Amino acid sequence: MSELGQSVMFESILYRAEVPKYLNKLNEICDKWIAKSRKIKQKEIKERNKQYGVDVGDHGMSYHTTGDLYKAPGMEDFESFVRSTARNILDSQGFDLSDYNMDYSEMWVQQFADKGGGYHDTHVHWDNHISGFYFLKCSDRTSQPKFHDPRPGRMMMQLPFKDLKTLCTGMDNFLIKPKPGTLVFFNSYLPHEFKVDNGVDTFRFIHFNIKATKR
Repeated sequence: MSELGQSVMFESILYRAEVPKYLNKLNEICDKWIAKSRKIKQKEIKERNKQYGVDVGDHGMSYHTTGDLYKAPGMEDFESFVRSTARNILDSQGFDLSDYNMDYSEMWVQQFADKGGGYHDTHVHWDNHISGFYFLKCSDRTSQPKFHDPRPGRMMMQLPFKDLKTLCTGMDNFLIKPKPGTLVFFNSYLPHEFKVDNGVDTFRFIHFNIKATKR
């Protein structure tokens, strides 16, 4: 029998880089936004404590900004870098962007609850092309993003794996362990979630969605 040929098709690529140079500036900017969100959440926390008759605190909540963080003063260098990188990624994937601009649908900072319980269910970002995270505060004791195989038909042929710790073409999910300064990009159709955070260390990250729009 001749050697079996292979063709790699329909790849889902996760792009990761360590870019700590933005950390101090962006944390300084985001501190103000998170503080503002905390004040807004205080009313909700008090009402919930009253409803349950116990001090639940901020368990399960998250503090976040509106989706136009990319417009905030001081964000210019970061948002420009992210936008140009997103364009380069789509270009490298073979897309013709000659008649398209790269525009933000949204960018926001989010910080999970001090008392833990913060998480995101599995989801995608419809009507976008590139999504990503920039981790501002995290550790090996905080939440982590998990990515899932985007192909619906994949679920019909699940088999046991030889080694769950080894990357392989048959894998159905992938967990990454970020550190402060980790920047991640992925196609927006890629399902992802955030594991439940235990509230041990502060977990803060910027999330962004970018769309290629016709000129």
